[in-house]
Amino acid sequence: MRLLIVWPLLLALLAFPTPGLADIAPSPLAGLSEPRPMDAKAAQGISMKHETVTIELHDAYALIDATFTMANPGPPKELQVGFPGRNVRLDDLQEHAAHEPLEGFSVWVEGQAVPSEAREVERSIPTWPPGSGRTRTQRETWHVFTTRFAQGDTKIRVRYGVVSSPYSGRSAHTGEQLIDGRRVWYILETGGLWAGPIGEIVVRIQARGGVKPESIRVRTQARDTRWKVPKPGAASPSLETSRDKEGITLRCKRLDATRSDNLQIVYSPDPQRIPRTKFLLDTRPATRLLREALGVQDGPPE
Repeated sequence: MRLLIVWPLLLALLAFPTPGLADIAPSPLAGLSEPRPMDAKAAQGISMKHETVTIELHDAYALIDATFTMANPGPPKELQVGFPGRNVRLDDLQEHAAHEPLEGFSVWVEGQAVPSEAREVERSIPTWPPGSGRTRTQRETWHVFTTRFAQGDTKIRVRYGVVSSPYSGRSAHTGEQLIDGRRVWYILETGGLWAGPIGEIVVRIQARGGVKPESIRVRTQARDTRWKVPKPGAASPSLETSRDKEGITLRCKRLDATRSDNLQIVYSPDPQRIPRTKFLLDTRPATRLLREALGVQDGPPE
């Protein structure tokens, strides 16, 4: 009963942030993302031609295996590419959320494994009062690797996992409440930092473990959205959605990805498969399960 009372109250507080929240710890964001150029200016001209993403929803965590086809019309370039990890905030500070750690991050370029670095960087963020010009230092982790973009197409594949967050609240269906659920995000806006729109997106969301496929719900950060799930045929002509025995598949072409397109994925796990913890946001037992699934030795995150 304590969970049902305290957690919705926390969600309500986070839904109406105040300027002073810049000095309060951000809410955890179980975020799966697209690649981001660490130097946007150097990456000019390179676009994301296609992405195929498989997200496996387990009871306490999510795994992602994604392949991105990048198109470079110009001469070859060598760039650093990154994925946001621990403590990376969304650009809009009013969201007041920061990424949870990525576990087991692995990357391949043109089928060849390449090394990556969990790089800790510092940046300044504004603090209270608004307009004062005061800032404080924020430490965050980016998973960075170097990629050579030949002229033409370059394929980047990544695989990693995140612990999903507890969720109780409204689902994508009007009037439907999800109690004792879990939530992860797929952050599409990261892909919007490359040149032009994302050419084609295919996202497969699959139930695993004790998760029932019919419990999966998807919505975006925007209330009025072109991502209509799970009603096939009701969306815009550029978007296709479908359900099968494993979950949901979304397809979209030529998306100028912004924050409003980020996908919020909520689902109902098997309560018996969620590790019991003394504190609601204690992710350590779930992290151990995630690392076992990825074949990663237990140790400090990232």
